[in-house]
Amino acid sequence: MGLLDRFVSPRRRFAALALRVARSTPGVERAVHRPEDFAISIYRTGTAGPAHLYLANIFRETADATPAERRDRLAKLVRIMAAPPQREDWDTVRPKLRPVLRPVTFGSAGPPGMRPPISRGALPYLKELVVVDQPDAMAYVVPDRVDEWGVSADEVFATARGNLAEIARRSLDRSWPEGQPLISMLDDGDGYFTSLLLVPGWLAEVGDRLGGPVLAFAPDNNTLLLCPMPRTDAEPFYNLVDQHFKEAPRSLSPVGYIAGEDGRTTAYAPPVGHPHHVPARRAATLLALTEYHGQTNWLSEQYAQAGVEVHVGGLLAAEPPGGPPETIAVWTAGVSTLLPRADSVAFVDPEEGPQFRASWDAVAVLAGLEPEPLLSPSRYRVDDWPSPEVVAELREQNS
Repeated sequence: MGLLDRFVSPRRRFAALALRVARSTPGVERAVHRPEDFAISIYRTGTAGPAHLYLANIFRETADATPAERRDRLAKLVRIMAAPPQREDWDTVRPKLRPVLRPVTFGSAGPPGMRPPISRGALPYLKELVVVDQPDAMAYVVPDRVDEWGVSADEVFATARGNLAEIARRSLDRSWPEGQPLISMLDDGDGYFTSLLLVPGWLAEVGDRLGGPVLAFAPDNNTLLLCPMPRTDAEPFYNLVDQHFKEAPRSLSPVGYIAGEDGRTTAYAPPVGHPHHVPARRAATLLALTEYHGQTNWLSEQYAQAGVEVHVGGLLAAEPPGGPPETIAVWTAGVSTLLPRADSVAFVDPEEGPQFRASWDAVAVLAGLEPEPLLSPSRYRVDDWPSPEVVAELREQNS
């Protein structure tokens, strides 16, 4: 390391390495550093626009790697991105489609004009996307590819789900261990284990093989943890997943999932008083905070660049001693705000400070809150407080 390198941040050094690797890769005409996005724009031979290599995940994944290992990982990624895109027709590509679960904010950030991959809601704060399974990587299906194939997005999702059903059947036919408190399914890139949560009836059938209801966790894109439903204390499982989720470069969810009454996977939300209620609520709160935090930062930058004067409200949380956590959105009088959805709303006077809190459901009904289009997780545009009559009723309901 040279003397000047000591004064350059690790992220800048990594971006410079990625830029050198990209510019030396066959098939790359030029590469441009985009420091505001911690990304490299790669202009490939024979293509009109650039491909964008976002560096945050690989930077975290190679934090403890040697310099040679880091370069090799970057070189492999750039080679994949620089390869000429395969123009497969629908009949050729359909057996390669797979559905995947990703955080709801995945793919939302990007350069102006970028069309994000096709997606649809799956579970709270998670969405379903479709990828083309390739030997060395997976390619997310974007609207342009769907148009090229001449099919609808619904047909793409249905085909991917059909392919996943076969993977799910094979997984159920395997020999399941007995007497183990925790089963780890670690994906090598071909298993699509976390996607199995999308298959109706799969978790219920796993429970049949293990002799009782199963609590499933997907802390990162490639890890599915299965354990028999704890009879009493679930804290050890949630604590393990919490740490995994926070440390994973490609984190997914700290929430536990179970088979619902219709066989479809649902977030585990035991009622108040249940021994699992507090850790389950804490995990759900962590996921909400994580997704809203990323969205808050991105939206704030976008509005600042566009000169739009609106406050993008952050999601807050409080956990009383011995009680479950609660999420809070702050509505400040006279401030145009995009409120995140929360358990309660804190009404704040800019001169006198906090005034009172009211349940989200009551505020949504009495103030007529409507979600802003195209934002996920959802947000609600507010300006000044509701009418004095509505404020008085909300105060009375929550006094």
